[in-house]
Amino acid sequence: MAMEELHAAALAYYENGTQQLRDLAGSFFQSMDTNGDGQISCLEFNDFLQLSGYNWIINDPNFFERLDRNGDGGLDFGEVLTFYYIIKTRYIRCQGYRCGIHLCGLYFTCVACFDGAHEHRSTFDLCPACYRNQNYYHHQHHTYFLDNHVLLRSKRGLSPNAQPDLNMVHNCITFFITFMRN
Repeated sequence: MAMEELHAAALAYYENGTQQLRDLAGSFFQSMDTNGDGQISCLEFNDFLQLSGYNWIINDPNFFERLDRNGDGGLDFGEVLTFYYIIKTRYIRCQGYRCGIHLCGLYFTCVACFDGAHEHRSTFDLCPACYRNQNYYHHQHHTYFLDNHVLLRSKRGLSPNAQPDLNMVHNCITFFITFMRN
């Protein structure tokens, strides 16, 4: 389902974007379509990944198939648009021990790192499996993690360095636990 959400977001940005953004997306598609047939084959896709430096995607052997929404063995403009959106906005990988998967959907973030409390000012992100199984090593004082959706909601209306609204987080978690019991 995460890929469908990314496709919907990419399409929404494209349709509401400037002509310059649309032209950029068209040029991106044409740069991948080396034989000019209007569709990106798996070979063209892999060649593009190698030549452009986006080969971090190769860690997911099913990525091309996940992008190919209609299953025809090639990527049309809309499917490449999703890829473009992912590489421009979603270069986030799980930092769990020996994991490293590309995080397209829901993931957990260390709140202290997100707020820049650590000197390197990068985030510490985990896939749900690594977070659930505690498959990571992180700063011992950084123990508060939120998923990306709850983190965004907890920061609503707060200044950039303010602590998250823990009351809102508590209400979300209480609702979830109650829902799971019923």
